Amino acid sequence: MSELRKDYFTDKLVIVNAKRAESLDFKIKRESLKRSECPYCPGNESMTPPAELVLVQREKALLKLTDAEGERVKDWCVRAFLDKFSIVTPSSDVTYSEEPLYCEPAYGYHYVIVATPKHDESFSKMSTEQWVNVLSVVQDRVRWLYSRKNVSYVSIFANYGEEAGASIEHPHLQIITLPRLPPIIEQEASKARKSMREQGICPMCNILSIESGGPRQILATDHFIAFAPWAPSHAFEYWIFPKKHQTSILKVTQKEIGDLILILRSTLSGLSSALNDPPFSMVFHISSEKKTTRQLHWHIEVYPQITKWNGFERGTHTYINQVPPEQAAKILGSASRKELAKIIGIS
Repeated sequence: MSELRKDYFTDKLVIVNAKRAESLDFKIKRESLKRSECPYCPGNESMTPPAELVLVQREKALLKLTDAEGERVKDWCVRAFLDKFSIVTPSSDVTYSEEPLYCEPAYGYHYVIVATPKHDESFSKMSTEQWVNVLSVVQDRVRWLYSRKNVSYVSIFANYGEEAGASIEHPHLQIITLPRLPPIIEQEASKARKSMREQGICPMCNILSIESGGPRQILATDHFIAFAPWAPSHAFEYWIFPKKHQTSILKVTQKEIGDLILILRSTLSGLSSALNDPPFSMVFHISSEKKTTRQLHWHIEVYPQITKWNGFERGTHTYINQVPPEQAAKILGSASRKELAKIIGIS
């Protein structure tokens, strides 16, 4: 049973899932799973639900296949399946309740996308070709999910490292849908709509014109720019935006996908080399395909987990950042440019 509860006074949302808690051990663990125990490793496909999408490279062709209940596709390069311990459910007997104890069913889908068959291959080391495969699966699932009922928003994210929330170290992304817009997306979209209505310009397009070539720029390619935001809540936090106004990763062309992967791979590698492979979370902010009046400039936000929030920060939502974004951009920019040179073969 999954419930979507709203805070007494604010728009903060909380998913309460009693069933998932039954499968969790809340004691702190430090040991890693052996590969024989990892459900995401090749040979262990039966440890997960059947994959609804499997990419397989055969000769020069990339095939899209599906697992059968009693038979799993082997020799894959990317797998996508419903999470065995989903935090949302496609159906629910939860009923709606009124404020101040507001509750509604946490309808939705929870997918896992195994990004590589290689257990120890981090996101920063994955080849550009593998990233193409991963993002093609992401686009496929997002497009399909927005065709479902009770899906108002599709959240795409990845956690790398235990401190960032990754319970399984094998590189993977997750997709979770919600029956309503998350407050942060609602806020960003409302700001964009107001700016478009009053000033005729997307507020983030305006920000990109300010950050482009400035002291917080980390890296830029033909179609994308990475920069440290003016007021980051995490040390070394950075964002990746398409230079032209786009509302969703579904709008990205094949040519632009290659450019996106180039800047994503370079900055993740730069982050890894500059800060000794820190844990991080990577989140995609995209417009809802069903809330056409609530559009925002889609982007990726990367939150390195170098320091932990303290009581002041958690209680006030006012964050202390001991690394100025200008300094972070200088460090990450230098490391990312070196990684970009390696990727494109410049000595």
